[in-house]
Amino acid sequence: MARLSASERARLPDSAFAYVDSHGQRRLPINDESHVRNALARFGQVRFESEDARQDARRRLLRAAKRYGILPVGFIDGELRSARERSAAGRLIIELARIDSSAALESELRRTLGDSNLAVLRWSKPAGTYVGCDGRAVALPDPSSTAQTTFLQGRGRPLMAIVHDPSVLQSPEITEAVMAAVHLVAGKELLDEIDDIGVATEGLPDGEVTFLLTDIEGSTPLLHALGDRYADVLADVRRIIREAVLTGGGRQVEARADEFVAVFEHPASAVEAAVGLQRSLAHHGWPDGHQVRVRAGLHTGEIVLTESGYVGVTVHVAARIMAAAHGGQVLVSAATAGAAAGVADVSFRSLGHHPLRGVPGSHELLQVEAPGLPSEFAPPAV
Repeated sequence: MARLSASERARLPDSAFAYVDSHGQRRLPINDESHVRNALARFGQVRFESEDARQDARRRLLRAAKRYGILPVGFIDGELRSARERSAAGRLIIELARIDSSAALESELRRTLGDSNLAVLRWSKPAGTYVGCDGRAVALPDPSSTAQTTFLQGRGRPLMAIVHDPSVLQSPEITEAVMAAVHLVAGKELLDEIDDIGVATEGLPDGEVTFLLTDIEGSTPLLHALGDRYADVLADVRRIIREAVLTGGGRQVEARADEFVAVFEHPASAVEAAVGLQRSLAHHGWPDGHQVRVRAGLHTGEIVLTESGYVGVTVHVAARIMAAAHGGQVLVSAATAGAAAGVADVSFRSLGHHPLRGVPGSHELLQVEAPGLPSEFAPPAV
């Protein structure tokens, strides 16, 4: 096949190519018999913008093959095999989208890929090795084994490994679907390994206190979008919140998944901490331009501290107030607003009385307004 020079290629019309993408880039020249044969051989290596684009290029190529009297048996066989693999990958994506643990992923992959010996292994940082779904250390197959190991890493760190029959991940489409599912499960399970889950109850205040509760708005879509990078985002969010809490004289009570619970002896300090953390989060640079918004709710009331933690309705009311807030917003109860009156540059705007799920009666919710905080939000999410 004579190689096209840049000038020769430039003189060819778009119709001399099987595929012209949306940016005008032309691929798979079909201007003569030798180039058609080459395009038939290379068709599977091209990444098309969409399935419609692929089908259009396929039709152009087959018409060119017919024009030159080429019977593309191998091409048609490969396309049929590729179509079956893409269909299987599509089904696999649907089936794996609901998986949220390595044990469930292992079971589903064994069933859908037909490999009863497939194993999903999770990297354990404390153990310094891969562990199975039962938490026990597992040795990876040696090079002489017939099993193949596919690894998943995040930011240079091991996350998971799949031990499988080499034949089950030969298709790029199926491999991509499987690794996407492994990536998602690894991100979810990584949250469980973050060792900052709670703190000791010793020294926590009791009696009348103010609780500050936060969580990340839209954390699940954010996890899907960021994958293993979500753990770093979560760590940054926690650090920013923790710094604001400690600066305000508060204490961390618990940090689980994307939720954070803090307690303060002084309501004014709690409000100042909430304002401070929202300002810091708003000015932080998040990956890929994503917006990470945190909801914050505060309530002041009596609480009892036991060896196992706080007992009382106050923390539940604070949780319901936080759930009514939107990302970037700070909502407080009337009790907190009254006790924190006089905080510099802070005011409270009443949003009316609202029911709080699981809490009797109707409760006034007030929005904290301060320089650097947005002021326009949808009505409380009650």
